Amino acid sequence: MVNILFFCILLTITILFVKNTTSIHCVFDRRCLCYIKADLQYVNCSYTNLTSVPSLPSTVNVLNLKYNRIILLSNGSFKNLKHLLELDLSWNKLKRLELGSFTGLSNLQKLKLEHNNLSLKWKSFPLGVFGPLKSLRHLNAKYNDRDGFLACTNVITNLKQLEKLEIDVDESPDCPNIDKGFSNLTNLKSFRTGYCDFTYLSSYTFENMKYLQFIDISRCSISEVHDGSFQDQKQLKVLNISHINFDIYDISTIVENFRSTPIQKLIMTRTLRDTVSLAWDDFFNCLKQSGIKELQMGGNSFVYVIVKYPLPPTLEIFDLSYNNLNKFQFEMPNLMQLKLQNNGLGKFLASNRYSKQSSKRLEYVDLSFNVIHKLHFTIFHDHPKLKTINLSYNILTDISFDFSTLRSLEMLNLSHNKILAFSEESRNAISNIAKSSSLKIDLSKNNLQCGCNTFPFIQWMLENRYIFIGIDTYRCNWMNNSVITIFPLRPIVLQLEKECTSYTVLIACITSGIALSCVVLVGGLAYRYRWRLRYVYHMTRSKYKRYRPILDEGHYTYDAFISYSDEEQEFLLKDIIPNLEQKEILKLCIHQRDFLPGEDITQNITNAIHESKKTVCIITRSFLDSYYCMFEFNMARMESIYSRGGQNILFLVFLEQIRPSELPLVMLELVQKQSYIEYPNDEQGNVVFWDKIKETLIT
Repeated sequence: MVNILFFCILLTITILFVKNTTSIHCVFDRRCLCYIKADLQYVNCSYTNLTSVPSLPSTVNVLNLKYNRIILLSNGSFKNLKHLLELDLSWNKLKRLELGSFTGLSNLQKLKLEHNNLSLKWKSFPLGVFGPLKSLRHLNAKYNDRDGFLACTNVITNLKQLEKLEIDVDESPDCPNIDKGFSNLTNLKSFRTGYCDFTYLSSYTFENMKYLQFIDISRCSISEVHDGSFQDQKQLKVLNISHINFDIYDISTIVENFRSTPIQKLIMTRTLRDTVSLAWDDFFNCLKQSGIKELQMGGNSFVYVIVKYPLPPTLEIFDLSYNNLNKFQFEMPNLMQLKLQNNGLGKFLASNRYSKQSSKRLEYVDLSFNVIHKLHFTIFHDHPKLKTINLSYNILTDISFDFSTLRSLEMLNLSHNKILAFSEESRNAISNIAKSSSLKIDLSKNNLQCGCNTFPFIQWMLENRYIFIGIDTYRCNWMNNSVITIFPLRPIVLQLEKECTSYTVLIACITSGIALSCVVLVGGLAYRYRWRLRYVYHMTRSKYKRYRPILDEGHYTYDAFISYSDEEQEFLLKDIIPNLEQKEILKLCIHQRDFLPGEDITQNITNAIHESKKTVCIITRSFLDSYYCMFEFNMARMESIYSRGGQNILFLVFLEQIRPSELPLVMLELVQKQSYIEYPNDEQGNVVFWDKIKETLIT
């Protein structure tokens, strides 16, 4: 008694000393650590190779004895620990409990015995061994007995206050169902299995545990699923059937129960054994009446999920991570969290949205690890409450989607992508959002560029550096292809500003030089081919106006178009017209007589040349000085080249003596290559002259 009192005094002194400090070695046993937390006295004796329970003061509230070598709990091991609330004996070598092992623990609320060697085969649990535990609310005895006999005995059925139970289950001929004594545990709300082997799930499996709100049978070996397995669980809120290897029919059978079960959370992580195509509309139809709030279906190898009808209106959290999805689209009216990480949605989301209509309550979207190279522009539209977007571990090079309407956005995770910089539109959107929210962006592990092309982006980062998470770790590629740390930003901005200013001047000079060269080149080409361009232009106009193609090459409207200056009008009237039209009955085109009134003069000239078999130019100095005379000469030359296949239609008549140096180069070249005629201006020579003219125009 004196020893116990001494220990209590020492423990009290120790507690007062270490309160609000880290744990220290206990005075009563140096192998253990003592500390206080939330006014509770903790003693940690784990990993100390204990083979029996040490002597402890009665003031201890929480005792940790896990990872030791205790084999037997003898009678009275804890008889003086009346204030003990939690006892952890997991991961020991326990094989047997004596009837009085837990004597004195009337206030114990939590007992952990998992991962020991306790088994009814070895008579580990004497009947009434848990009798002293009047206040026990949580018993964890799983991973002890692979035969699971504890579930089919009444060893624990007198724990009236029990709320959470974790045990091994083996539904065999010796233990067909969970013992009917469990029906007395009216406070039992949570049931979790360790070693677990159900021959089948049926309406009898949990018939003696009708008050359960939480069932975890994950990793159980279940051969069959019968109808009505959970139909009597009227209070069930959470069901975990992960890692079981069901087939599609088993899942359909289980979900049918939820038409009458108020399930709120269904965990189906790695539940299906093969890649399957779930009947999604039927699946969600069964859940609509249940009030389902959270659905976890990760790791099931689903390939596509497209549903015609909206998700259950009560569903708030939907997890389809770690599947093989390449298509996903829902109408999700009240969803708050959408988890789609580790899928293959990159190609689909580049041109499609994941939501068919607006999702007014959505707050969290995880699209990481989806091989996303771009996103549909409106993918995040109609998400007014969206706070977190996770796009990490993709292959984005820029922000191609619109997020300017996300006024509630608080976190945009773009880490581990290939982003070079943000466009001006994206920068403006981020700046506007940051004015009304505490927006944070993670750009770590990207291919940021520090160069003149991205200078506005780097400068913007400096101005908004408080937005970026872990900016001191960001790295960027410098202009010489070296990789530098981007922080601190100010020296980098100053250096870029200096280098890019001179670079900008150089670019401006080069650009101006190139532009000037192009202008000169284009101007030179236009000047060189000016008559060709004019000819093409006027012929094109003729095509849509007056000109109609001559189908018969031997027929023209006129035998000749006479090109002359106004100073030679007398020669035209007294000589040309009488000698060619009146005597020889040739039809001439004279601009003063035959041009169409109201038509553009250049168009009249082009049409006249095109509709005349020949063009006769009366060359005088006045002709050479006249703009329109030279225009007629050049248009006739172009007509000869481009419309008559190189045939010579020009006939030059020199009315005056003109030196070669006075002639334009193109006319001189034509004179040198082709025949021309000079007007003799004498009576005998005139006869020969007009005969030559007539012969030329007729042939």
